[in-house]
Amino acid sequence: MQPELHRNNGSNGINTRNRIWQTPFLAILVLITGLGLSLLLAIQSAQSDRERLQERFHATTMQTTQGIQEKADRFSLLLMAGRGMVLNNDTLPPHALNERWHRMFDSYPINYTDLGLVGLSFTQYIPAHERDQLIADFNRSSTRTLRIFPPPPAGQPSLAILHLVPRSIENRMQGYDLMSEDKRRMASLEAIRNNRMTLSQPLSLLPTDVNSLDYLQILPVRMLDNDGHTLGIITAGFSMSTLITSSLSDLQIPLRIQLVDPRTAHPSPSFDSHPQQPLNTVHMSKTSTLNIGGQPLTLRISNLDLSANHIYLRRYDTAILVSGLSISLLLTLALMFFIITRQQAVQLSHTMSSRAEEMYQRYRSLFTQSPEAIVVHVDGIVELANQHAARLFGCNSPEELYHCHIKDLVHADSLAFAYRRREALTQGQHLEPAEQKLIRLNGQVFTAEVSSALTSHKGQDAIQVVFRDITHEKQKRLEARIATIVFSHCRDAIMVTNTEGKIELVNKAFEELTGYTAKSINGRTPDALNAGHHNSDFFYALWSSLKSSGQWRGDIVNRHRNGHLYIQDTDIITLHDENQQASHFICLMRDVTEQRGSSEYFRLRAEENAGTG
Repeated sequence: MQPELHRNNGSNGINTRNRIWQTPFLAILVLITGLGLSLLLAIQSAQSDRERLQERFHATTMQTTQGIQEKADRFSLLLMAGRGMVLNNDTLPPHALNERWHRMFDSYPINYTDLGLVGLSFTQYIPAHERDQLIADFNRSSTRTLRIFPPPPAGQPSLAILHLVPRSIENRMQGYDLMSEDKRRMASLEAIRNNRMTLSQPLSLLPTDVNSLDYLQILPVRMLDNDGHTLGIITAGFSMSTLITSSLSDLQIPLRIQLVDPRTAHPSPSFDSHPQQPLNTVHMSKTSTLNIGGQPLTLRISNLDLSANHIYLRRYDTAILVSGLSISLLLTLALMFFIITRQQAVQLSHTMSSRAEEMYQRYRSLFTQSPEAIVVHVDGIVELANQHAARLFGCNSPEELYHCHIKDLVHADSLAFAYRRREALTQGQHLEPAEQKLIRLNGQVFTAEVSSALTSHKGQDAIQVVFRDITHEKQKRLEARIATIVFSHCRDAIMVTNTEGKIELVNKAFEELTGYTAKSINGRTPDALNAGHHNSDFFYALWSSLKSSGQWRGDIVNRHRNGHLYIQDTDIITLHDENQQASHFICLMRDVTEQRGSSEYFRLRAEENAGTG
C-alpha cells in the first residue's frame, strides 16, 4: 500500500495527447514511403542496368568494329605487298612472276578463308592495240593458255587477271577482263585515274552464294620512272558477309550487323547478318564506321540477346521492387503490431491508472477516516499521520506530529522493543501486533496495540504503524477475566438466557442446584425446571417487572431433575446491548427451602409425595 497522499501529476502522469505513433497513420505513411522508395530504387536499378548494358554493348560494338577493321586493313597490306612484288619483278616473264606470286602469298600464315578473302590478283592493264601481242607472248612463254574473256569490244583496253591467289580460282578466272562489268570497270578506272586505293561498290564475286556481299579493293600499280605509266592493278576480292560473320562468331553476345554502303541509291542495308529477325525486336543499337580502301561503310550493330533486351526494356527492377515491397509490408506489419501493442499497453495503462486512482482514493479514505491511528515514519521521523493519530496523541491536527521522532512518542519502557521491531521489519520479518507504551504530547502515558509494516513514502523506505489505545480495553479484559472466574466459582447458581428465553450459559452451581448439566440444558427454556407451582399471574407480574425496571426478585418453586421440589431465591437482571435493547437475562438462584421454615418444607415434601403417589 502506498501512503503517498501528494501525487506528482507531471512526468509520472499519463500523457493523453494523441501522438502520431499511437495511430495507424504512421504505418500507412511507412507503407507509402516504403512503396515509393522501393519503386524509386527499382527504377534506379533498372536505369543502372540499362546504362551498364549500354556501356557493355558499346564496348562490344567498338570491339567488333575494330576487329572487322583490323581484318580489312590486312587487305591493304596484301595489296601493297602484291604491288611491290610486281614493281620489283616487272622484267620477269609471266610464268616466273606467277610462281613468285604464289610462293610469296602462300608463305604468309594467313587463313584467307577466315578473312573472307575470295582472291588476291594482279590484273594487267592492256591497251587495245597491244592485246593480241601480249596474249601471243604470254602463251609462248607459259605452259598455260591465256584467253581474255568475255571478248572485249574493239578499241577498248582490257584489265585482264594474270596472277591470282588461290590457284584453284586462278585456273577459272585467269584472263577475266574486269572492263567487262560496270562496277569493276568503274572502280578500276577510278583507282588508276586517282592513283589511290579504291573500293568498288557491292558486287557478287561468288554468284552461287546469294547471301554474300562482296567487294573488290583495288590498288593501282604504276611504274616509278618518269613516265609513270600504269602496269595494272592489284585487287583483293573479299566477302564482307564472311568477314562480318566470322567476327560475330568470336563474340559472347549475339549481335546483328547491318552494313549500309552510302554510295547506294537506297538506304536499305546491303547486308544483314540476321535478315529473318524482325526489326521491332531490336532495342539496343549503335552505328559505327568502317574505312576500307578509303571508302567509309556504315555498320548498324544491334543486340540480339533476349535477356539483355528484356533487362534493357524494363522500367524497374522486379527483384528489388518485390524485395522492397516485402520489406515495406513487413515493416508496416511490425509497426502495426507495435501500434496495436502500444495502444493495448496505453489502454492497460489507463485501466491500471484508473485502478491505481481508485486504490489511491480508497486508501486515502481509509487513511483519513480510519478509526485506527496511523503514522508513517522514515528513519524514525514522522512524515504522515491521520486525524485519529493526532487525537490519540493529543494534537489538534496531524501536522503537529510531522517531523516528531518516534523516541518522543514511545515510552522509555517500550523504546528498545520498538527499535527491535523496526530492525526485524527491515530484515523482512513479519511481525504480529504487540502492546507498547506510548506518550501523548502532554506527557500522558497510554497503552496501545501496535501493528507495523514496511511501505514507501515519496520514494523512500518507510514504516507504517497502525495503533489503538487499549487502556480501557485492557481494563475491560481484566474485568471479563474476573467475571469469568466469579461465574465459574460462584456458589450461587447462574443461568443466562436470550430474549427468547433459551438458556445459553449456566455455571457449576446451577448444575448442582438443578441436576441438569450445561450440555443437557443449553438451548432449552427454564420451563424444564417448572414445577407447576405458580400460576400465569405470577409469571405475568415477573415479566412486567423485567420490562419496566429491568429486574425482578422473588422466590420460585422449581423441580430438580430427580423430581424433588425446592424453593429458590431468584434475582433476574436484564442485560442491554450498545443500543440499549434487551439482549439477555441473567438469573441468580439460591436454594432457600430450609430457610423458608419447616412448615413450608414439609408442605413441599407433601406435594412431592402426592405427585408421586
